[in-house]
Amino acid sequence: MLASWNGRAVSASARAGGTLGEPYAEIAREALDFCRDRLYDADAETGALARRWLGGDVRGPGYLDDYAFLARGALDVYTATGDPEPLGFALELADDLVDEFYDADDGTIYFTRDLDDEGGAEGGEGAETTDAGPLIARPQEFTDRSTPSSLGVAAETLALLDGFRTDGEFREIAERVVTTHADRIRGGPLEHASLVRAADLVETGGIEVTIAADEVPGEWRETLGERYLPGALVAPRPATAAGLDEWLDRLGMAEAPPIWADRDATDGEPTAYVCQGFTCSPPRTDLDAALGWLGGDE
Repeated sequence: MLASWNGRAVSASARAGGTLGEPYAEIAREALDFCRDRLYDADAETGALARRWLGGDVRGPGYLDDYAFLARGALDVYTATGDPEPLGFALELADDLVDEFYDADDGTIYFTRDLDDEGGAEGGEGAETTDAGPLIARPQEFTDRSTPSSLGVAAETLALLDGFRTDGEFREIAERVVTTHADRIRGGPLEHASLVRAADLVETGGIEVTIAADEVPGEWRETLGERYLPGALVAPRPATAAGLDEWLDRLGMAEAPPIWADRDATDGEPTAYVCQGFTCSPPRTDLDAALGWLGGDE
């Protein structure tokens, strides 16, 4: 059972939940919990996330695709369920991803850890290895094949998660990565679809739908599942400032991140805030009216 492939399955099931119903979101949550319980160890000296589990035998440490795909899966579970715990896990994985795989000097995210930190390219203790022996260079995964580019998914996921940070670090890293590989993206966009998605998100800011409610109404979830909102990030939060403070305590956040800040429910009613291109709509207690703002109906 691979962390990376389970991450993709978690994302697929979580997104299916929005269109096909709650059971798929629950499947996604159960699979995510399985991976977290068996593959993730926040106290591990080398790599908090292991690559695979088989009958109780855990092997690793994980590569970039394990971190990127599972982080995106955890983010998708949060959007599908409104539970902040998966979001906290996504943020933890993203922090680990940056620490382990991002190289600020090169402006990119590698598929393996820093060889110097891992014991060097000569195969010292902890060095990254393959079946053929120790790696002598750090690979990068640019193109989409049977699975998406881990580099592209990592950059896009960091850009999405930046809304839940107050320091802007994740967005800066995502922007640096797509800038580093801009010629590659322009030269072969069809080969680099995941990097194109990341570049588009960094450039445009994407679509964000913040929903302030004690529970997202079922008819709102149906509307979101039926409406085509490419790349949109749905971000539930509690209705009140007091409820949000409780979430912030659970997540270890000192202050509300931009995607939640000053977006309380109006008159105790579920309230939507829709943003596109770094510009946001007024609060609306009618989701259709809020989404209509995207099409310029107001």
